[in-house]
Amino acid sequence: MRFYGMPSEERVLEIIEGIKDGVWIFEEEGKIQSFDAEGIKEKLRELANMVKGWKEQNKYLPLGTVFFFVSTPEDPQAFKVYDLSSLGCSTKLDPARWKIYRRSS
Repeated sequence: MRFYGMPSEERVLEIIEGIKDGVWIFEEEGKIQSFDAEGIKEKLRELANMVKGWKEQNKYLPLGTVFFFVSTPEDPQAFKVYDLSSLGCSTKLDPARWKIYRRSS
């Protein structure tokens, strides 16, 4: 599955609105929760607002720092969201802090 980086949380909020019905899985630090489409939209909005806050409060974050990655933005099936601990000088990213994906039928 290919993921695309979303440099703007406003774009993330637009993509969230494209989420269709289904059962969505939310993973955070080994904990797994299930949500319906409306529930996962709310959870993703919370994450987008949290990232916006990081960008507003942390003056040392480079412009265009990407925290959200989404598969097929036109019909989202999965998201990976990184946190501030993922930033640094490395050739690979640490695992995503939050993973959100639609459970396949």
